[in-house]
Amino acid sequence: MKHFLCLALVLLAWGAGHSASAQQLAQLSQYMNNNFLINPAVAGTEDFVDIKVSNRTQWVGLEGAPRTYYASIHTALAEKRRRRSLRQRRRIFNAVGGLLYADVTGATSRTGAYFSYAHNVALTPRLRVGLGMSAGVQQFAIDGQQLHFHEPNPSSGSVAEFVPDATVGVWLYGPSFYVGVSAAQLLNSSLNASFQQAGAASQANGLQPHYFLTGGLRIPLTPNWVVVPSALVKVTSTAPAAVDLTLRVRYLKVIWAGASLRLGDAVAGMVGVNVSPTTSLTYSYDMGISSLNPYHSGSHEVLLGFRIKRKIRVRDNRFW
Repeated sequence: MKHFLCLALVLLAWGAGHSASAQQLAQLSQYMNNNFLINPAVAGTEDFVDIKVSNRTQWVGLEGAPRTYYASIHTALAEKRRRRSLRQRRRIFNAVGGLLYADVTGATSRTGAYFSYAHNVALTPRLRVGLGMSAGVQQFAIDGQQLHFHEPNPSSGSVAEFVPDATVGVWLYGPSFYVGVSAAQLLNSSLNASFQQAGAASQANGLQPHYFLTGGLRIPLTPNWVVVPSALVKVTSTAPAAVDLTLRVRYLKVIWAGASLRLGDAVAGMVGVNVSPTTSLTYSYDMGISSLNPYHSGSHEVLLGFRIKRKIRVRDNRFW
């Protein structure tokens, strides 16, 4: 535990020492429905194997607009020492997870694969903290066939490059709230993909560290109605912070609806339903409010979730 915490703090400090020039990670409106995407410490906090698959089509009608796809899974590890009491097993557990994603924008694309590990400890009977880390690889590619030059350039072509990546996070939560802090792209890996154009030099780029602060609170109105406000702040060291504010209302643990505001960029409406005890489906639509709004007809995001129930309950379900 001490070695894991030290390594996580070292990576956070290392990432904080690097500069960032812009938001590089994919934009998703339904961040609150899968916090594992931005914080590996979320792994195992559900009382089931959590599987999610999503597709986002951004800025419909705009040529070369971003399209994002991902699949994630995470679960707590089975207890090895069977003789420990249920109370002891609830105190500490470890968890693992995985993430596959693809983000395509015009002729450029990035795909990634990550493995996550988390260590979760009970601070009090109603308060827990998770420490998580994920490591993986990203591939950046440029499809030269989709690029159009003013003059023919037979030397241009497709290029691709693999770079390592790492994310760390802390997740503090209870039955009715959560707060998380995480940092992504901490290795600041360099990227040197370029077209070998006549007279043009290769341009080097890097993966800039990104920092996330997120939180949510469950407010019961009646036995059947629950309101959940949540927020996400995304920061790079030299780019303006991006802020998402969301409010959701749930009825009978079956259906919910909500609205979200991404300051200066978009407003979104969303709805979700538990199709069965093991399957959920959510949809969101973004309407732009930035200067880009006249050139597209909004963004669509669909999220399909699956829950595989564990045989032995060792922790509370998530607050939502």
